[in-house]
Amino acid sequence: MEIKDNKPKTTNAKLKKASCFGLFFIFLFLACGGTVALGWAGGWLKELTCSVVLEDSMIWDQVNCVRVEEEASQIEQGEVIDMQLPKDIQSTEELVTKIIEEASPAVVTVAVDTYELDYEKGFIGSQDGIGSGFVVDSDGLIITNQHVVSDESSDYSVILPEEEKAIPVEKIYRDKTNDIAILKIDRTGLKALKFGDSDKLKRGNLVVAIGNPLGSLEGTATVGYVTGLNRDVTASSGFFGSVTHYEGVIQTDAAINPGNSGGPLLNSRGEIIGVNFATTSGADNISFAIPINRVKNRLELFEKEGRFPQPYIGVSYSQRTLFLDGDVVIGALILEVEKGGPADRAGVQKGDVVLSIDGKDLSEYDLSSVIQGSEVGKKLNLKVLRDKETVDLGVVVADKGE
Repeated sequence: MEIKDNKPKTTNAKLKKASCFGLFFIFLFLACGGTVALGWAGGWLKELTCSVVLEDSMIWDQVNCVRVEEEASQIEQGEVIDMQLPKDIQSTEELVTKIIEEASPAVVTVAVDTYELDYEKGFIGSQDGIGSGFVVDSDGLIITNQHVVSDESSDYSVILPEEEKAIPVEKIYRDKTNDIAILKIDRTGLKALKFGDSDKLKRGNLVVAIGNPLGSLEGTATVGYVTGLNRDVTASSGFFGSVTHYEGVIQTDAAINPGNSGGPLLNSRGEIIGVNFATTSGADNISFAIPINRVKNRLELFEKEGRFPQPYIGVSYSQRTLFLDGDVVIGALILEVEKGGPADRAGVQKGDVVLSIDGKDLSEYDLSSVIQGSEVGKKLNLKVLRDKETVDLGVVVADKGE
C-alpha cells in the first residue's frame, strides 16, 4: 500500500499565506512613508510636530522649529529673499542701502555765494546751500534745475560730498524751457551717475531721491515709488515768484522738500531716471521729477553745439481732452500764435486743435516734448482739426535763442 506524504502541501500553503501578509505590510509601510515624506516636504507635518512638542525638547531642535514671532520678525527684517532682487541682494533694505552708498558721492550741493562787509577784514564770502545737483561727467559737468541758478547776477559754487571747501562754478548753461542747467567746475576724476531710461518706467517702480533739503541736510535720501506718469503741473518759486508749466513729468511719493531741486531720482539699478524739481503744498507724498530722457536729449545737443538750442514753433496751447460738438477729442488747443513765428508762417491759427505731430498721436505724446526733442530746422507735420475738418500743416522748428 502506497502511503502519500501530505506535509509539503501544508507547508506550501502556509508560505503562500505568509508571503501575502508580508507584501501587504511592505505596501502599507511604503504608503505611510510616502505620505510622511510628502507631508514633510509640504511643511504641514513639520508645523504639526512643532505645535505639539516642547520648545526645549530634542525633537524641537532636530526639526528646526521656529517660534511664530521670530518667523514674522525675520520677514519684517527682510531676511526672506525677494526673487525679483539681484542674486547678490537679500532684501529691499539691502538694495536701497547699496543704491544710496554708490550714488551719494556723485550728488552735490549747489550754493549761492554771499558776501558780508567786515570793517577789519573787508568783504567776507560764504556759501549758502540752495539746491542739489549730480555729476554726469567725471571732468566736472553737473546737472541741476535752471530755477536753482536762475539769477544770472549771482555767483554760484558746488560743494562735493565730504568736502568742506566749495568749488566755484566756472560756467552755467541754462535751458529755461526744460528747467535744466549744466554747471562746469574745475575738477576731474569725479564719480558720475549712470543714465537710465525714463520711457520704461511703470507705476509702482521703486525710486530713491537724494539731495540737500532745506539747504543744509546734504546727502539726505528718501525712498518711494513711481505713483504717476505724464503729469502736467504748474509750479511757482514763491508767493511772488515766477510760475512755470511742466508737461509729461514723473510723479512720486518719495519725499521731496525745498533744497531737493536738481537732485537725482534713481531707479532700483541706481540709474538716474529723473531730476527732482517740485513738491506740493497742502498735500502729502506728491512730488515731481523731470524725465531723464528729456535731459539726455538736451545734453547731447549741448555736447554737439556747446550751448542749449531752444527748439520752438511759437504757440501757446492747452493739451487735454476736449468736447467739441458732442465729440470727444484729445489734442492741443492752440491759445495763441506768435506773430511771424514758425507756426504763424505755416498757417496755424488760434483755436486749432493739434491731433498729431510728426506722426505721433497727442493722445499718447506731449506736444512740447516732441518739439523739444526735434532738431532745429526739421519740418514737423501737424494734423490739425479746424472747423470740423482735418488740415495738414508743415512747421519748421526754429531756435528761440536766435
